[in-house]
Amino acid sequence: MTVIRSMTGYGRSDVRDAAGSFTIEMRSVNNRYLDVQIKLPRSLNALEPRIKKSVQDGLSRGRIDVFITRSSGESTPFRFAVDFERAEQYIGALRELKARFSLPGEVDLSLLNALPDIIGREEVTEDMESVWTLLATGIGQAVASLRTMREQEGEALSRDIAGRLRSIDELVSAIRKRTPLVVEQSRARMTEALERMLKEQPDPSRLAQEIAILAERTDVTEEITRLGSHGGQFLALLRGTGSEPVGRKLDFLIQEMGREVNTIASKALDAEISLQVVTIKAELEKIREQVQNIE
Repeated sequence: MTVIRSMTGYGRSDVRDAAGSFTIEMRSVNNRYLDVQIKLPRSLNALEPRIKKSVQDGLSRGRIDVFITRSSGESTPFRFAVDFERAEQYIGALRELKARFSLPGEVDLSLLNALPDIIGREEVTEDMESVWTLLATGIGQAVASLRTMREQEGEALSRDIAGRLRSIDELVSAIRKRTPLVVEQSRARMTEALERMLKEQPDPSRLAQEIAILAERTDVTEEITRLGSHGGQFLALLRGTGSEPVGRKLDFLIQEMGREVNTIASKALDAEISLQVVTIKAELEKIREQVQNIE
């Protein structure tokens, strides 16, 4: 059976080894295309292209926000570096001041420690390949978690849509049964109207031809047939086999169904059919909203 996936979902994974400890979160929402946005520690910016590709390989549509954080308490490795040249300049300047102005005190470590820029913090270059190996595992787990939730949401959408399609099919069947009666009623009304309008006896064959043409314009049999065909294709996609995303195909079919329903509404001059068309339109609009969130 076709796997229907929603574009709304959440996935998470936590990974840890000698390279570090990371939490990876993914949130996805409806989007026409695949749009991956990544937020991660600045020290890992070099890995962003690989992270994006890994996410893109696992998903096909939706706005995907990826958040990668180091676990609480862990920071980028660093070391303290001493600027010996600057320290030497400070010491020379202080000794010169002491000698020139006969100042008391010693130029010692506590004095130097109070001066800026002698001791600085320097980040240690990480082994990006080791970090990537760990992150790749976590991203795969988060994508799998996200896909699982999207599939669960998709199952719920599929059930709801299938139920609405059944309702539409029942309404279309009712319209199909009523159409011959409506056509006949239209023919009778037009015959009566033409007979009143014509002052002299019309040619019977020509009158019959004109009435047939006018009556045909109220016949919605073809539209009903195409509407049923589109509905059948829609259900086939929902119930078929395969793993390819079907959201765009479903969206196209809904548009086509909407066109047929609009044509039926304009041609069938019948209060009962008009009421059924209004109900069908309402169901199609609800299906359209659901389809917009299908991958």
